[in-house]
Amino acid sequence: MSVPASPALAALLGQAWSALQQGRWPQALDPARRATELEPGSFDGWRMRGIAALQSGRLDEARAALQHAHALRPDDVGTVMDLGSVLLDSEEVDTALPLLRRATELLADDPRSWFRLGAAAYRAGRFDEAVRGFEGATRRRPDWLAAWNNLAATRGRLGEYEAAVAAARNALAIDPQAAEGHYALAALLSNFFDRPSLQQGLQAAEQALRLAPASADAHRIAAILLRKLDEPVRAERHAREAVRLAPADAANVDILGEQLLTNARPADAVATYEAAFDRGVDGTALRRQHGIALLQDGRPGPAREALERALRQAPDDQRAIAHLGVATRIERGAQAAAELLGLHRHVRRIALPTPPGFADADAFHRAMAGDIRQHSRQRWEPVGLAARNAYLSGDLLADRSAAIVGFEQRLREAIDAFIAACRHDPDDLFLRNVPRDYVLHVWATQAAETGYIDTHIHEESWLSGAYYVSLPDAIGPDDPGHAGWIEFGRPYGHLPAPDPASLHLECPRVGDLLLFPSYLFHRTLPYRGGGERISISFDLAAV
Repeated sequence: MSVPASPALAALLGQAWSALQQGRWPQALDPARRATELEPGSFDGWRMRGIAALQSGRLDEARAALQHAHALRPDDVGTVMDLGSVLLDSEEVDTALPLLRRATELLADDPRSWFRLGAAAYRAGRFDEAVRGFEGATRRRPDWLAAWNNLAATRGRLGEYEAAVAAARNALAIDPQAAEGHYALAALLSNFFDRPSLQQGLQAAEQALRLAPASADAHRIAAILLRKLDEPVRAERHAREAVRLAPADAANVDILGEQLLTNARPADAVATYEAAFDRGVDGTALRRQHGIALLQDGRPGPAREALERALRQAPDDQRAIAHLGVATRIERGAQAAAELLGLHRHVRRIALPTPPGFADADAFHRAMAGDIRQHSRQRWEPVGLAARNAYLSGDLLADRSAAIVGFEQRLREAIDAFIAACRHDPDDLFLRNVPRDYVLHVWATQAAETGYIDTHIHEESWLSGAYYVSLPDAIGPDDPGHAGWIEFGRPYGHLPAPDPASLHLECPRVGDLLLFPSYLFHRTLPYRGGGERISISFDLAAV
């Protein structure tokens, strides 16, 4: 502590310090207050007042006192850390972040400073910086369970599931009896698409339930994993148990309703959602799923009303828009549905220029095809995705070859030009959601004879697209059967099929980029003959 300027101030600071040392926080607050009133320039007075107020639960006073102390000594380590933490607890995240960054500079070896930086960055949605903070904490304190758990959660938010799983396993190595740790590992593994990973996830969920049988979260994630593993009866049993244990949790209702739809029992799904509404459980996802259940149950009018209500709450819900189109077609006809969705209006074809560094388009496409065939994340028919008899690359941009880097550059140029030409239209389901900033996910598909992509939409994005790298001779513009073409407008098989004449079909052409709204149902048609159909797809999601 600094030397006080007067005996009166010294006495007050001594009383406050003695009380703080003994953990008597309220008793420290009064002399600290009087010290700052007696000498407003006393750093020690403001510092102790901030600590006493913080420990007494007086966050507003603590923040003000620590701000005074920080102004008097900007590089005092404890004040920087405490003020940053108080601002974080007060949800003033943007103000807390610079202080907590400074704390990691002043206390580079202290794991607490890194942990708090990670917590602030996570709340601010700065997940890359949050990873840096939590990794800094685990490096300096490898046995810190909370730091490993938070690192796993943050990696998961970034979609870096392999790194997230590794962090979750480190947390479990510290405390193998933590049910929440097994649940977290199961939840992360549920994002994978290969059976071994999904089975490991199920084992983790089952271990969580052995340790905590009443964990609704673990039952819910077990249901998700079992659905992906094509065990619908067991999935429904776990989903029902999750709702029984936590009936007010909308996520549990959502999983049970979705499983009932998967099990072809839409009337039961409708009843599940309506029972939840009756007991006060609500949300945009539940309203949308209620509409989908009504649609599958053959009630397009009530379905349309429910889906329109869901879209008033979440105008960019791609699944709601897609199913609203189906309900509109059943009620009002194919032309009304096509106009509503922009089925013909919003599908665009762009010739993508050859990236620099290649002699011509053929050289670029040969290089790109080779990179896709040898991609480090190539997977055969991933579980739960739409690829049939085909390879998917995962994140194409994870491999940084000259062809992939050049393609990414050309793709972003085309996307940016497309968005710049879009004009916001509040009455258009696509143009009312034009993003200002976006994130991009890119992957490749490699299919031979009979390989295809089944009907699907892209739920988490706004704009999607396909670029064609290599096509077999069997695919061509003059084929009346449209073998290998991409088809828009046909919904899932359990929904009423449209008149084929109302569909929108596009013939693939090497070097062309097709852009379309992510909510449009689409699929590729199979073909017969030699050669490969190699294409690149992308999703663009608003930030």
